[in-house]
Amino acid sequence: MNKKKIFPILGVALLSGSLLGCQISAQANSSSKVNINNSQDAKLDQKLMQTAQDKLKELTGNTYTLIQGTAMKDFVSFKRENFKYDTITYKPNGKLENIGINVNYEDLNGGKYQTKLKETWEALFPGETPKYVSISESIYRVGTISSNAKQNKQVYMEENGEVHGVNYAPDDAPASVQKKAAQVLSQLTNGKVKKGEKLDRVFVLDGKPNVYQYNYKSKTMNVSFAIEEQSLELLQAGVHHNSGNNDDSYKEHQNKEKSKDAKIKKLTLDTLMKNATKDAKTMLNLDLKGYKGARGTNAWDKDLMTFTKKGAPTVIATVDADGSFNDFIVEKYGLQLSFGGNTIVGAPNEEPKLLIN
Repeated sequence: MNKKKIFPILGVALLSGSLLGCQISAQANSSSKVNINNSQDAKLDQKLMQTAQDKLKELTGNTYTLIQGTAMKDFVSFKRENFKYDTITYKPNGKLENIGINVNYEDLNGGKYQTKLKETWEALFPGETPKYVSISESIYRVGTISSNAKQNKQVYMEENGEVHGVNYAPDDAPASVQKKAAQVLSQLTNGKVKKGEKLDRVFVLDGKPNVYQYNYKSKTMNVSFAIEEQSLELLQAGVHHNSGNNDDSYKEHQNKEKSKDAKIKKLTLDTLMKNATKDAKTMLNLDLKGYKGARGTNAWDKDLMTFTKKGAPTVIATVDADGSFNDFIVEKYGLQLSFGGNTIVGAPNEEPKLLIN
């Protein structure tokens, strides 16, 4: 809390003389320092703005007029003029923190991604073209998410070369996949549910079999699973039971998550490996023998485990508070495919939309 300085009343002569003179001098010095600091800040912002413009030119081939973005502590923020939802932030030392922009594909003027986007769409979705493009460059993600005009097909390109497409409005799967899907739903629900699975989306990889994801939802459970077309192998399976009470406040939800993390932390690695081996066999008919398990170490993945084995796909699994596992993903092609909701790009001057399962 800022405390006011209280001066004693020493007489009119003193206030109008030496003390007042000291105050004027101090204010003058203070004003001078503020002006110098503001000048230095302006030069820094101008330098970083040019850096940001150069970066956008590299990514899109265009030179944009930039204005100040949302004020953030320890960061300098910009956005393109007339683009409300841009994220362009730099650290004062000139290091890029995060760029997230949306742009029409037709407005790209060369740049880092234009040619690759066109080639990728032709390979994954022949006859389709990208319309909206979301470009990200940060410590977390480098690449693009692009969609067609209807936004029912999207392509995900990562800097490290991982590329896949998702068809959110697929036609029926091949008969062999449909038959397998009915069997999997019954298996994951212990025979209690024998029909009701819905084909939700298809993952498309260049030169690889399609992967079909199905969902089943009821008041008591959510089930999802993904089947590779040729081998009919399960690459993902998840079963989540609902309590029926979805009215928890944010605080209550956070307390439940903290309690869950605390319980998981108490479980030994041996116990987790034993449970994962059993549950993977039951849910995916996957043998984890010979795999090494590692816990998630970040605040956001304390309920995740990663299983690795030389010459075998990495497996990602989610553990519940009681030590049982409710979700497995097999990264067969070296891709960590997201089998959940994904960002819908939307028009370049609109906030990105989230596709909810």
